[in-house]
Amino acid sequence: MDDEEVDEYTPKASKLPMIIAAVVALLVGAGGGFGASMMMGGDAEAADVDADSDTGDEEMEEDDTGDPENAITSLGKFTINLRGASGGRILHFQVDVETKFQHTEDVERDMAILRDGVILLASDYTYADVDGLDGKLRLRDELLARLNTLTERPRIRRVFFTEFVVQ
Repeated sequence: MDDEEVDEYTPKASKLPMIIAAVVALLVGAGGGFGASMMMGGDAEAADVDADSDTGDEEMEEDDTGDPENAITSLGKFTINLRGASGGRILHFQVDVETKFQHTEDVERDMAILRDGVILLASDYTYADVDGLDGKLRLRDELLARLNTLTERPRIRRVFFTEFVVQ
């Protein structure tokens, strides 16, 4: 038998499974990316922009991702006794806030007021309230709202937990 005869009887591999695998991988990747963006607050950011536009503060409507005009200021570390019947639960966390660069001095000037607001709000939480992602997100959102009521006008754009331990 010649090589030509062997090639005639050898079935050619179909490219269909490779194409299907590529399409499935693309769909899984796109779905995973969409799911991750939703988990990270894709819709929440849109809601924040809508809420900010109602305040009439034009500088709050700008996109805040990667904006060099924004500054992060640390409010420091906190150790809070959590509320609850079981007692003995302590929350250790650090809070950083994002503001426009020109408002950094205002945040530093109001540091005592802002720290007091964090302590009073967080001390009203129980272990069950801060357990899990939903509890942390709720605390973060309530802190943002509370801190902005303590300043002359809404200056704090976002709140970050850079440490968070419950004992």
